[in-house]
Amino acid sequence: MKLFNFKTEKIRGYVYSASEDDERFRNTQVGDLIINKDKKPPWIIVYHSLDTVIITKWPGKLFEVEVLNQSNEKSLNKGLIKNVWYARTLGVKILRKLSVDILFGQNGTLISQIIDRTRNITEQEVTSLAEIEANEAREIFSKAWGNWIALTNKDCPYLGEGHCDTLKVTPKNQSYGSPINKGLSVIASQINIRAREILGDKAFTEDERGELNLIPVWAKACERLLHAGMSYESDGLLSKSEKEILSLPYKKVFEKF
Repeated sequence: MKLFNFKTEKIRGYVYSASEDDERFRNTQVGDLIINKDKKPPWIIVYHSLDTVIITKWPGKLFEVEVLNQSNEKSLNKGLIKNVWYARTLGVKILRKLSVDILFGQNGTLISQIIDRTRNITEQEVTSLAEIEANEAREIFSKAWGNWIALTNKDCPYLGEGHCDTLKVTPKNQSYGSPINKGLSVIASQINIRAREILGDKAFTEDERGELNLIPVWAKACERLLHAGMSYESDGLLSKSEKEILSLPYKKVFEKF
């Protein structure tokens, strides 16, 4: 999709709106026009394709939209990087409501359930997850990544490396990727948000590079949740028994397996 073709092409793309954030999209229906009348930030961000949609807050809604008055918004997008994957706009027409699940692949509904539980996790659930051993699951998680990279980009420089902590890799000719699309990154971001809600700054430690990391018990719980997400990959990267190992801690805590 081109960023702007001011003469003929109508710009279509996707808007993700966090439920708690943007009242403009809260009760939106197909055919509605959503217009930023103040002509000030926050702009409406229209992503060019589904694989470029960014989810920072959860839950949210996903829409296919058409940009209004694109010929008048050239200045709004001035300075954006060439071939950027989104457009800023002051107004859109709602074409379709989409399920957010499609951002996570074939098993998106199940992955969305994991994200829901991550976003609302309790300290007791965090402790319970962290107490379950995951050495074998860690190796399987890395194996899934290796198989997926070999499947999507055999020339990837990360092929053959360990991927116990990997959330995303850039596949060939794509902007973003993981075996469950955006699922791993969203799980990780939501547990960070939840940890800060419950513990504040005490939920994190700072390493020698100045980066913040979850304290061990929350980091272990996050790892178990990421493993559960990976268990719903749909490319045949893992055997049924390997997927069961990945999902076991999650099922023990949340499904009383």
